[in-house]
Amino acid sequence: MHFLRIFSRIRKEFIAYRLIPVMLGVVFVSGCSITRNVPEDGYLLNKSNIKTDSKEISTRDMEDYLKLKPNKKILGFRFHLRLYNMANPEKNKGVNKWLKNIGEEPVIMDTNLIAEGSRNLLNYLQSKGFYNAKVEDSIYYHKKKANVIYSVYPNVPYRIKSLSYLVEDSAVLELVKKDTANCLIGVGNRFDTDLLQQERTRIEVFLKNNGYYSFSKDYITFTADTNFRSHSVNLILTIRNPFTIDEKGNKVKSNFKKFKVKRVFIYPNFEPLEYLTYQQQATLDTVYYKDIQFIFSGDAGVNLAVIYENILIRPGLTYSSEAVKKSQANLSSIRLFKFVNISFKEAKEAEFPISPFDFLDEDSASSDSTEYAYLDCYIQLTQNTLQSYQVELVGTNTTGSLGAEANLSYQHKNLFRGAEVFDFKLRGLVETAQQKINFDNTLELGGSMGLSIPKYIGPFSSRVQVSRSAPKTQVTASYSYQHRPDYTRTIASLLFGYSWRSGSFITHNVNPAEVNAITISRISDDFKAYIDTTSLKYSYISQIVTVSSYGFTFNNQNPQKPGSYTYLRYNFELSGNLLNLAFAAFNQPKNADGSYSIFNTNFSQFVRSDLNYTYNQYVDANNSFAYRIFLGVGYPYGNSKALPFEKRYFTGGANGIRAWQARALGPGSYYQAKERYPNRTADIKLEANLEYRYKLFWKVEGALFIDAGNIWSMPGIDDRKGATFHFDKFYEQLALGSGLGFRMNLGFLILRTDFGYKIFDPAINPGKPFRPRVPLQQKFMWRDITFNFGIGYPF
Repeated sequence: MHFLRIFSRIRKEFIAYRLIPVMLGVVFVSGCSITRNVPEDGYLLNKSNIKTDSKEISTRDMEDYLKLKPNKKILGFRFHLRLYNMANPEKNKGVNKWLKNIGEEPVIMDTNLIAEGSRNLLNYLQSKGFYNAKVEDSIYYHKKKANVIYSVYPNVPYRIKSLSYLVEDSAVLELVKKDTANCLIGVGNRFDTDLLQQERTRIEVFLKNNGYYSFSKDYITFTADTNFRSHSVNLILTIRNPFTIDEKGNKVKSNFKKFKVKRVFIYPNFEPLEYLTYQQQATLDTVYYKDIQFIFSGDAGVNLAVIYENILIRPGLTYSSEAVKKSQANLSSIRLFKFVNISFKEAKEAEFPISPFDFLDEDSASSDSTEYAYLDCYIQLTQNTLQSYQVELVGTNTTGSLGAEANLSYQHKNLFRGAEVFDFKLRGLVETAQQKINFDNTLELGGSMGLSIPKYIGPFSSRVQVSRSAPKTQVTASYSYQHRPDYTRTIASLLFGYSWRSGSFITHNVNPAEVNAITISRISDDFKAYIDTTSLKYSYISQIVTVSSYGFTFNNQNPQKPGSYTYLRYNFELSGNLLNLAFAAFNQPKNADGSYSIFNTNFSQFVRSDLNYTYNQYVDANNSFAYRIFLGVGYPYGNSKALPFEKRYFTGGANGIRAWQARALGPGSYYQAKERYPNRTADIKLEANLEYRYKLFWKVEGALFIDAGNIWSMPGIDDRKGATFHFDKFYEQLALGSGLGFRMNLGFLILRTDFGYKIFDPAINPGKPFRPRVPLQQKFMWRDITFNFGIGYPF
């Protein structure tokens, strides 16, 4: 009940203090009538609703079959229609033309299209098994508007009573029956033609993965024997044999061919025009690597073993479309290749044998009596430009500080001829924090170099199949010099790790060794006085941070097809345990701080883990929702009294709670006067975000959002009042912010601006949960708005 009262108060305060200005703005914009451009004898389609009592069908799915739909809305507001109506209907130049282009003309009522929509709904219902369905449409006119209601009566659906198979090819029948456990059609299911189509596609993929290269779902048909009294269907799945043409030109039925791969030809540096010249001049060379033929002229440009290890297509193996798909993905993941094309051609009898490497697998000769046809595989690889340089100069806005960043990067995609990608970067950043009188500068200089190797290098490397998981070994070294008004430090880092895939959507990252040497050379007197009274003083010390980590990522987004998707990232880190055990085992002395040290420098010891879950809900082409939850916890122990600064959590900013600047919120309800340089960090972080996204016009998108969360210190580490996490109080310390944003979606780049406004700041009135930050009698102040600029969506 306490939670219900809390959220009820949130809703009331949010409406009272934040939405009234927005509503007034909407009324102002919508001053002109939405029926302004509706003809005298016409009506604006105001609403179009589908009503049904059935829970077996979705009204949202049925909406796609309507021929006439009202003008699109944003939060119930016909924004695009209003824009169109703002234009002068008699002028088509300048602003008027622009308003008409970005706006949407009124949807005029058309009874013929309404009737056609009803017929479409009826056909849709029948395809879902509702053969006795009825659809009635009713039109209600009021002034210049028309409301349409489609009343849907599905009635009793037909259900599947039995499923039998009629397959003319006995080998195919045996294979299909072995896979009936994965059949999508079950007895008792509703007779759904979409489900039948999905089963046809499933069988096609299954057979193509088992050698039937030329099989198509077009050979699969269904015969339905319906019983009108019992509303049941006896279903027969039929697979007819294909026809071939004999020597006399007659059609003759034959069994489906089952294929094996005979030969694999790989063109490692394929250029279409050049290869035509090479063929004419007979200058192409053929090199055998194990059982695969590589064809090229001059220099292949890459170690042939790299290509061989990343494909699953081998001579003698049964054809599999899944193996082709994985090989395509593996070769594409090697950034050396710009285009990857894999094709097949049926091998002719006269072409055998071709090389001493042609063979059949051992089992086929002894235990498999199937007669196989054979395919030749052709893999054409077009290489990328090997070396590239890039210079960037961009503006920055970090925690409200404006600045400029320059980057110089160099990349080589084939450093040692094994598709190793070498990256070298130099970075410089200058930011100016404007105060009342003076300007204070932040300067960062640094560089990094990294080598990504497209295979596993380490123990048991012979057991790792590159073609199955596409592993990569990463080595990275970096150095950074950071001069801020409050401190100066350097960070030297070295990382060795692996990444690999275990499915279409899952990626793993393991970093067995990461070493960071942090040196603090200066701390300002003001900042030192501030941190000396807290556990933060142990975060701003020179130290060595050794980390072993594991990361898991799940992402089922399809960039080529809009739709809902889930993104999940989990990370786990351990630091300092082996060093601590070694020092303890050899009875090494501790320093004055009670810690072990290496070369008079303490090393860290902690455990840290976080989870980031995002769900993007696709509503339609113009509207979507994004939900995010983040939970992170870090705990220092043993040789550390606090987490290193880089491992501590912060919130606020363009990707956090946007009503606060980055690092300007928390921890908990601890009250602190506005700092000169916000730098609030802690051990625990909890965030929840909800964002409604909508398209406005051209490439401009809008968003409304609400963010909640905070950071806290671990119990027993931080003695500041309100800064520590407690299960019985943390919900009272959740900061709440809302706002709106705009995005410029350029396709390759998304520029984003967000304007956040504080609804509840736990540090303003500690102990008084969810009281609004701004009292009713206080006027709205523009300075209470936080501006954020970012690249890409916030989550």
